[in-house]
Amino acid sequence: MKRGKTENSQRFDATAVSDEVLEAASSKGLLRRARRDVEAGLVRLSGWDGGTALAEADGESVRLIAGPLASARCSCPATGLCRHILAGIIFIREAEEVRPADEPGAAETRTPIRAEAIPDPHAEVLSLKEDVIIRAFGRAAFIQAQTLLAALEPGGIKIESSPNAVRIVLGAHPPVLYPAGGGPAGMLSKAAASQRAALHAAALLAVRGPGETAAGAEQAPQEPGRATSGTLEDAAALLRDAARQALSKAPAGLEERIGDLVLSSRTEAMPRLAAELRTIAAMIRRRRERLDAADPAELLVMLARAYALTEALRASPDEPLLTGAAAEAPQPLPAIDLVGCGLRLWQADSGARGVTGYYLSMDGRSLSATLARGAGSDPGFVPRQAATAEPVFGRSLAAIAGSAFRLEGASATGDGRLQTGSGRAEPLKAGWSAAVQGIEGAVIDDWKQCAIRLSSAFRPKLATPPRRALPLILRPAAFGSLRFDGVAQVGRWPVRDREGAWLELEIEGDERLEAHFALLGSIGDRQSPLLTVLAEARGADIVLSPLAFGTDSLTLLDLPPPPPRTTAQKPSLLSRLTKSFALPGVPERKPMRFEALARPQAASQRLISTALDEILALAELGGRMEDPERLQRMQRLGRTLDEAGLAFPGNLVGQLAAASGQTRADRLLRAAYALNLLARIDPTLPFVRLLP
Repeated sequence: MKRGKTENSQRFDATAVSDEVLEAASSKGLLRRARRDVEAGLVRLSGWDGGTALAEADGESVRLIAGPLASARCSCPATGLCRHILAGIIFIREAEEVRPADEPGAAETRTPIRAEAIPDPHAEVLSLKEDVIIRAFGRAAFIQAQTLLAALEPGGIKIESSPNAVRIVLGAHPPVLYPAGGGPAGMLSKAAASQRAALHAAALLAVRGPGETAAGAEQAPQEPGRATSGTLEDAAALLRDAARQALSKAPAGLEERIGDLVLSSRTEAMPRLAAELRTIAAMIRRRRERLDAADPAELLVMLARAYALTEALRASPDEPLLTGAAAEAPQPLPAIDLVGCGLRLWQADSGARGVTGYYLSMDGRSLSATLARGAGSDPGFVPRQAATAEPVFGRSLAAIAGSAFRLEGASATGDGRLQTGSGRAEPLKAGWSAAVQGIEGAVIDDWKQCAIRLSSAFRPKLATPPRRALPLILRPAAFGSLRFDGVAQVGRWPVRDREGAWLELEIEGDERLEAHFALLGSIGDRQSPLLTVLAEARGADIVLSPLAFGTDSLTLLDLPPPPPRTTAQKPSLLSRLTKSFALPGVPERKPMRFEALARPQAASQRLISTALDEILALAELGGRMEDPERLQRMQRLGRTLDEAGLAFPGNLVGQLAAASGQTRADRLLRAAYALNLLARIDPTLPFVRLLP
């Protein structure tokens, strides 16, 4: 009797497999063919082998085993779930009575055995522990799942439970089904094979909800928005280990340790620190894969900044600016008038891609809205199409990128990121140009004033995350020649202010460069449009890139208007400057040539740069970072910094040189942060001068 009960408890139960599950596991067309086979009488149940159902479908032998559908077997040469397996499941499910065989190949018994109750799939998911999910999909997929969930817009998770399955939809990703009794291995979706593990793990985590991890369940509840000392100590120790390993070996184990800490519920109260750690983990992976974007100096700066943040959080665990709680949580916005400053199509080194629109409010605050997808997710998402076709605030990003509008019912994070899931935009009657003029100080025609504004905006502050980008509206008095920089592989475009100073804009050297050159070259001599640009920090420098131009309305560089049908056009400024004309009696007009305006570097800045180079070289040694000769040079360099009036960084460099192997990583990160702060305290703009 006991043996019979065990067999029945592991018996294949077709009633738990709905058509929705079968379609998700195969296709709608294959399911229709299987049903036609059943209706044509080509399927029969031949018996039971313990808990395994034995069926024949159109001459093929089918074995249906309890558990994931992938465990079903068929004698036909097809791989995966064929129409014979689907037909066998449909036939058994729709039979009036289902009886197991007394022994393999025997006829059906006369006494029907009651099928076990179908398990509750939602309760199944809630019962899954974190370690079970990690074992099922792998730690790397588990980390990717957390990243996927973090990138979803509010309201982007939809969960529908039925007696047979749980259906989970995560944003624009393919729906995921968790069939009853199938376990993680039995989950189904139409996702690409390379992305399936991460998506399925994310679906399980979405059903379990925040704070449902095993680690979180074992901990006492913590006060929201407060950093815990234990987590900060773990993060600091991890960053010290990263200082010893990340720049020399970049081991995968270090990346996994960072991922584990980020994924634990302990970092929920510190979204800013979690974001810093995620960025560091991604940089370590790029460095291990030897990608060009893995700049070791940038990684050292990231480690030092995150380490300084942990120290600040220890001193002020309740400070919202340090925890990031104030910046991350979207807050409702009152009705606000905005001016579009253009948009940008982008693709990150990780493979993520999207489109971001930039806006200025009437009080000069900058905001942005983004539509994006992670690497490998939603192959049908094309940023250019999304910019023009996907509604945001009731209109497309392209429609509001170059217009003035009133936004009502929207929400935004503390750093100005608009939430695209709510709000409605209505155009202002005044128009774009009039709205721009109504913003005090919005239009800049003096590049020195522009430098002062950007220097203040991008000056590093520990109390706020590094500023990503800032839209500006410029009024150039003249335009220089467009040229391609073969060394940097970007376009260059000098523009002059009313005082005669020249500033060089940078144009991305990708497949859009030619179209951008054509648009910018169409600006005539007599035309003096406004120019919207995006300012971004790159180390100690600020890079300005054009987004759009216009007078009454904006022409978007990344979404140019369709070409006019007429063929007769006035030669553009670019063609007139780059082509040579040999006319009798008229001197040939040569392209304008520029060179970078050298900025006198103070002796203190040279010392800071030298100290940072020495620290980076020491970190790249790894381990205990032992190099007696370099440490002696750093000892002397510390004294020189002190004599130059930089006592604090000089003291830190001296402490690093004298530190033991056990404390050297701590001293290295402290010195690196202080020196980097001084190096970036006065960001520079790309000023150029016109050559005679």
